Amino acid sequence: MTNPASKNVHSSPSYHSICGQQLSLVDWKRLGVEVSCPNCNNTLKNDRTNFSKNKTLFPIFHMSGRPSWCMVMSMQCTSCFARCDANDGVILSRLPAYAAAAHPVDTRHALHNKNSHVGRCATDAFDLLMTTYGNGEMCSRLLHNGMNREHLTRVSDCCSHNNTVRTDDQKKPPNHLRKDGECITCCPPLGDNTRDVCDEASLTENTPWGISDCSRHTREIQGVGCRLSCAEDHTHEVTKNHFRRTRIGAVALWDIGTDTGETASAAIVPTTRTSDLSHAATQVSRRKNFNPSALCSNRWPTKEAYWTLLFGDKVVGRLGPFHCIQRITRTIRKRHADHCRALNLLLDAICICNQQDCERVLNALKTGTIGGRVHDDDISCLKSTKQFRKRHGKHLRKEIRPPNAICERLDDWFIQFKVTASEGSRPALGRLDPTTKEPLFTSETKEAMKNCKLKAQHLQDPLPIDRMHSVTPPNPNSRQRLPECLSHRDESNLEAFHLMLAHFGNNGMRESLADNLNLTGTARHNLAIRHKMRLSRMTDEKSMTERSRTPSAWEPVVSCYNHTELEHINQMARSVGHRAPFDHVEQLVEDTGEVFFSKCLKWLKNE
Repeated sequence: MTNPASKNVHSSPSYHSICGQQLSLVDWKRLGVEVSCPNCNNTLKNDRTNFSKNKTLFPIFHMSGRPSWCMVMSMQCTSCFARCDANDGVILSRLPAYAAAAHPVDTRHALHNKNSHVGRCATDAFDLLMTTYGNGEMCSRLLHNGMNREHLTRVSDCCSHNNTVRTDDQKKPPNHLRKDGECITCCPPLGDNTRDVCDEASLTENTPWGISDCSRHTREIQGVGCRLSCAEDHTHEVTKNHFRRTRIGAVALWDIGTDTGETASAAIVPTTRTSDLSHAATQVSRRKNFNPSALCSNRWPTKEAYWTLLFGDKVVGRLGPFHCIQRITRTIRKRHADHCRALNLLLDAICICNQQDCERVLNALKTGTIGGRVHDDDISCLKSTKQFRKRHGKHLRKEIRPPNAICERLDDWFIQFKVTASEGSRPALGRLDPTTKEPLFTSETKEAMKNCKLKAQHLQDPLPIDRMHSVTPPNPNSRQRLPECLSHRDESNLEAFHLMLAHFGNNGMRESLADNLNLTGTARHNLAIRHKMRLSRMTDEKSMTERSRTPSAWEPVVSCYNHTELEHINQMARSVGHRAPFDHVEQLVEDTGEVFFSKCLKWLKNE
């Protein structure tokens, strides 16, 4: 029920403060629903509510303002005498969907032995916030800010009304209620408690489909396959999210990605030695759908014998261009005036954009289908900026130059930016920085450039350019009419994922929470990749008609991350003879026993 308004509501500040307040009686028998015991499946009977017993109410906090209050029925089993509250997640998950929807709390967040719950709308928002930022304090402050803003609105409403209708001969209107202790008598959970709830909600199986989020995300990663190529690498920033990383020995995270950009495995390892990642790599190689024809490694051709033994003699090894370029860029001075121009020319020495794709992008810029019209002089300046690569790089396919061409261009690049030259060699064309009077190159740049030339033959793509990219036709609603190119260079995709992986959690989190956030972020990243790949295969007229129903800007956004829930709803629809409401639903694979992130490190320590 909701406290109704009245004509003289402003004359009583106490009643005005609770006008519109929602009160709920959580009693499923009054709704005509029988509830079974979670222990023995016998019928539960009502005992008494928390209000009838000790005159207290159970709060549910919302982002929209004040909390709602519940009178919760305590239920007892007639057989095993187990006692459950009617708003417990184990009870809500057993209810029909229409009955559970009457209680505005997600079953995963309706945890046992809590003195308050958070509403479904708030936890849906926190689900995105925690995975992206891991900020429990921000989630807690959003709830508290909603209550404070609601109180300010109430006071302003009361004061402005009394000031408008009051006459000189009337008595002074009563004062409004104080915020703390009178209007606001309870506060939402703090940041640490919010993180606790997030962690427990990821591990609970109190869902209508009976699978926890942790298990679901693990099985989704276990189902990732590979048919073209894969890449393996180490990253170190993500280990900072673990509070006891020094004590547990977390030095790096090893992961392996596929040509589509999905992450097939991620394990925290005590060292970067191959022996510490061998167990996780072996588990991946045993998947029936994981059969790569090429492998990209930042150490290739080092450890070639190990990877050949793992994936077969026919696997083709490659050194990714990212690490090859990075070994050079680490040796040059970033504050030099020519640093940005040197990076652009270095990239041009290794790879080049496809000419047909460049022509389409330049034509769109000149005709104004991408923003406003751009003149030729502005285009030449725009092509050398990060903004051009960020906005239009997705429309351009990159081609790796042949080995001899790479070596020749690297020599020209080195000559153009070096300051001094030995006698008898080509003259140096570089300059000292106008401010610091230092050269762009350090003493290590020349050796790094020579090493890159020696490994130029390992930089080539294992497949033709047509198979190194998936092209997604433009949405019928798109104005620019440019196709989007999804790269199959697994090393570049893996490095892009590393940038996101370090931000799924905050520094200093417990291992359980850090693992759950990393699992959630990784599984959702893979799902977003598969969503884009599905769009690239929608080329016929029927598919284009389906795509035209969605605005082009929202088409790449995944509408639902939980396909297990979608399948659960489809099964309910089929049981009553309806058509399945959701298409393109992915099925979970059987649990293979693979573990990821810090659980893999614990397994290594126990061995």
